[in-house]
Amino acid sequence: LSYNNFNISQGNPICQNENVNLFSPSWARNNIGTDSCLKFVCQKPSTSLYINCGGNQVIVNGKTYEDDSSLGGPATFHAYPTGNKAFSTTGVFLGSAQAGETYSPQNISKLTMEDPQLYTRARISPISLTYYGFCLQNGSYTVNLHFAEIMIPDDLTYGSLGRRVFDIYLQEKLVQKDFNIAKEAGGVGKKIIKQFNNVLVTSNTLEIRLYWAGKGSQTLLNSSVRDALISAISVELSGK
Repeated sequence: LSYNNFNISQGNPICQNENVNLFSPSWARNNIGTDSCLKFVCQKPSTSLYINCGGNQVIVNGKTYEDDSSLGGPATFHAYPTGNKAFSTTGVFLGSAQAGETYSPQNISKLTMEDPQLYTRARISPISLTYYGFCLQNGSYTVNLHFAEIMIPDDLTYGSLGRRVFDIYLQEKLVQKDFNIAKEAGGVGKKIIKQFNNVLVTSNTLEIRLYWAGKGSQTLLNSSVRDALISAISVELSGK
């Protein structure tokens, strides 16, 4: 095997070329302050960010959760034209015939929570799933991560044995290890919101990373019942 020789060119950076991710997708450190893929011109820093992960724009409690319906892929970095957010997905789903569609799945579990429009779709990735919030005013933030297990059925079928376990990182710091959505929510189809306070933004960029570390279901036909999944994200400047 030969090494891959990538050169940084002048002009607009191309961070994603088909299935070649030119931005590091692993949990290892990225230099957010200097990487050309993360250089955006901010006209005015924002103090909040709301994302409906894997779904269309929705309004919940007067807050607009932005569209995030672009497809992921085995090695994808996607920056939205708004310039305020991007996501990265890595890995291939085992047992999936149409992997390109499964990075933003729709629920198969019955939803029983309030605001189900935030949980009917989700963003999922086999290994690493990372969201970037750009152009945020520097300061301390409250980060709410919305989850619901929508891919494991609530019945007596083989698929109901699935167990999803992954780690959560904020600003490259491990904040939740071995997170199991269904276990913490009290079952499938139920929501759980994980709140993290005093998350410091110092370079106008927030990084949220979900990482599958090899735990959870190992033998089910479709690996999408074990990988990192998130339904929505809300970020607000503390004291706002």
